[in-house]
Amino acid sequence: MKISELDRARLKKWAGQRIPEHAKAEVAVGCAVRGSTAVITEESAPWDGVGQWTSRRVARLRRTDEGWQVDGADRNGRRYPCDHLPAVPSLDEALTVLDDPRHAFWG
Repeated sequence: MKISELDRARLKKWAGQRIPEHAKAEVAVGCAVRGSTAVITEESAPWDGVGQWTSRRVARLRRTDEGWQVDGADRNGRRYPCDHLPAVPSLDEALTVLDDPRHAFWG
C-alpha cells in the first residue's frame, strides 16, 4: 500500500522537528520515501567540518494492509524486523514507537 502525499508531508515535517535549532548544523534527521516504505536516517556533519555528511539508518516504516510496521536497523545499516512490535493503525502511532526509548532506535 503506497504512502500518501499527506503522510509523506507529515513524515518530512516530523523529521525536520526532531533536532533543536542550535544543533541543526551538526545533526539532522532524514526521511526518504519510496512506494510503501519510509527510511528514517540520522545525518551527521563531518567532525572536522571538511567533507560530506554521513548517514546512518535508524528505522524503516512500512505501510501494509494491517497498518504501519516498524523495522529497525543494525549497526551496519541492514534492516531487521521488530517482531515484538505489532503493526500500528496510524502513522502517528508508528512515530510514537520510534520515539519510545524502550525500543532504542536512536541508540
